[in-house]
Amino acid sequence: MKISSSLASRLGPGGPARWSPYARPSDPSRGGSVPNTSRPPLRLGPARKEALAPSRSSCRPEATAASDAADPKSRLRGCDKPNPKPKTNQNSKSAGRKREEEPSVQEKHSGGRDGGGGFAFLCALAGHTEPISGISLPLGSDKLYSGSSDGSVRLWDCNSGKCVDVIKMGGKIGCMITHGPWVFVGISKSVEACNSHTGMKFSLHGPSGLVCSMTLKDGMLFAGSGDGRIIAWKFPDEKSDFGPVAILSGHERPVISLSVSATRLYSGSLDKTIKVWDLKTLQCVQTLCDHKAAVTSVLCWDEKLLSCSLDKTIKIWAASKSGDLQAIYTHAEEHGLRTIFGMHRVGKKPVLLCSLHNSNCIRMFDLPSFNEMGRLFSKKEVRTIELAAGGLLFTGDGAGELNVWRWAPQEEL
Repeated sequence: MKISSSLASRLGPGGPARWSPYARPSDPSRGGSVPNTSRPPLRLGPARKEALAPSRSSCRPEATAASDAADPKSRLRGCDKPNPKPKTNQNSKSAGRKREEEPSVQEKHSGGRDGGGGFAFLCALAGHTEPISGISLPLGSDKLYSGSSDGSVRLWDCNSGKCVDVIKMGGKIGCMITHGPWVFVGISKSVEACNSHTGMKFSLHGPSGLVCSMTLKDGMLFAGSGDGRIIAWKFPDEKSDFGPVAILSGHERPVISLSVSATRLYSGSLDKTIKVWDLKTLQCVQTLCDHKAAVTSVLCWDEKLLSCSLDKTIKIWAASKSGDLQAIYTHAEEHGLRTIFGMHRVGKKPVLLCSLHNSNCIRMFDLPSFNEMGRLFSKKEVRTIELAAGGLLFTGDGAGELNVWRWAPQEEL
């Protein structure tokens, strides 16, 4: 199965694509491998001396601008090293022993082990009270955005890891994506857009239910809704409030995953099907019915389509001589699958991250062999995964916790 390093091209103008359950478009004109240099890595700002670092209860600043200047990787490596022991007097020894006996955040989440496959746990960002449904890193911003079913969008400072703002959306958030400086938030009956640079905001109306998935392609924003329709708007537009240019109907249940290739839009639904849409005509050209349960995630990767389902399988699809997609390989799991996410290690084979349904585990597979290369753990089932330049991976789980991981070659761990 040919899967090339072109997956890194998903790091387009809007940053890394959220491959599942809410995919964003790739840009085949971009090449290279992770990390993408078009987005500056999370780093210290000119006026701050803080970096993301783990603690037992919250993220605590440890690195300094001077240490970063001496070793650019120190702001990440420092998170894996124990903090210097502070001087204590006789009266504080007992309190110190008590703190040392408490399990660390990393031990709580990964059984005392570093994350597998080259990922090391950094910290957990707590604040949301319900499942995280979206993670966004707008281009040129030093803020990380997270959306949740609790109806709030939280802004996290990328330097300190602290929550600096909470925006109430007035209802459940179904998904979130980024395009350049824009952040799109899917809620009931609309998509709310905000420019992280200018503060400009507008609403896209048309859906009759909760917006469950979104993707962008060639200036078109597609949104899968809870009523089974896919709404399309032309973007950008100078108007602050405008209607859709097309409505794609065919699914019988919510469309919870969208992905795009150069000429096709792929939609995964709770109705157990995947529909293939022609981007020029916006007509359905094929319906894939091989899954036996809800299709939870679709991922367009190079010339292949990957999908996962609650039927406990991952399927790989390829075009036949007639041009229709056919399943060429099926990988079976013991659990249903919630979301899949693809990345490409520098100089290595592609890696597929698979979040298991009703489990706190993400399994990582080396492709195309599907040999397991490690596991990551969270409090509950991981709903969304996002990648940032600089080797940082973000996972949002059903408990409302946002975990931060650092990727590095195995020999560095």
